[in-house]
Amino acid sequence: MTVGEFIDHVRADAARLPFITGVLVADQTDYAAKLIVTIRSDLFIQVYANLDTGTRGCSLVCGGQRIYGRDHDAQGWHRHASDNPLVHDISPEGQRAVEIGDFLREVQDVLEEECLL
Repeated sequence: MTVGEFIDHVRADAARLPFITGVLVADQTDYAAKLIVTIRSDLFIQVYANLDTGTRGCSLVCGGQRIYGRDHDAQGWHRHASDNPLVHDISPEGQRAVEIGDFLREVQDVLEEECLL
C-alpha cells in the first residue's frame, strides 16, 4: 500500500460515517501520513501511519486530550480505553489489530457512550 492509497482508504472509511465532517492531510511524506478526521472543532480523530515501520496511531481527541486510542509500535498493538486513556491496555482486546474502519466504529461507540454526538 502506498501513502496515497492509505489516505484514500481513510477518506473512504470516514465518508461512511455521518458524524465526520472532513479529512485533512496534516503531514505526508513518501512513507508516512498524519491525518485529522474532523467531527467538530474541539473533537477530532488523529490518524498516523508509517508504512515503512508499520507504526500506527489512532486517537480520539476532545478538548485537546486523548479520550480513546489504539496504537501499533515495536511492541505490538495496544489500546487506550476511554475509561483510562493514559494507560496502555495490553489485554487480548487491547492487543487486537484494527483497521481504520474498525477504529472509526469504535470511536462512534465511545462518542455515543460519552454523549458526545
